[in-house]
Amino acid sequence: MIHQLSSSLSRQVSDALEMPIHKTLTRLGVKKFLSIYQESSEDMLLNFANSDFNIVQKMHQKELSNVTWWWKALEFGKILPFARDRLVECYFWILCVYFEPQYSLARKILTKVITLTSIIDDIYDVYGTLDELKLFTDAIEMWDFSAVDQLLSKMKYFYKSLLDVYLEAEKELGKIG
Repeated sequence: MIHQLSSSLSRQVSDALEMPIHKTLTRLGVKKFLSIYQESSEDMLLNFANSDFNIVQKMHQKELSNVTWWWKALEFGKILPFARDRLVECYFWILCVYFEPQYSLARKILTKVITLTSIIDDIYDVYGTLDELKLFTDAIEMWDFSAVDQLLSKMKYFYKSLLDVYLEAEKELGKIG
């Protein structure tokens, strides 16, 4: 039956049977749909969709560039060599949830938060001794800059960076109410 359909519709049906549309990441599949619809005669709609895709892609590239600059400025690769660099992966996770253009600030904040959460996981799994982790846990529970005094230098730096991200988020969100 699928062979009786037009080629573009046949590709859509095949793709939907392979991975149902409701289980895909809609915005991430746009490029595939654009190639399917290029075979149709809806030039104006296709041009609009291509323009939209390109604009949103540029916006995402700029966002990733901005959070990459933040990440590199922290120099976690030097200071915390045990920590995994998962920035792009974390951005992609958030992009799958908040893909609409108006959620740029949410993507920025959550990418930073999830990336730092990943480092917390590395601190507990790879780096800290039991005594160091107890102090680190106490500091996180206090959630205050004064708690930094009880930590070792690498954890001090990370703890300050963690609190700074939340202060920045609070400031940014305060601007928009």
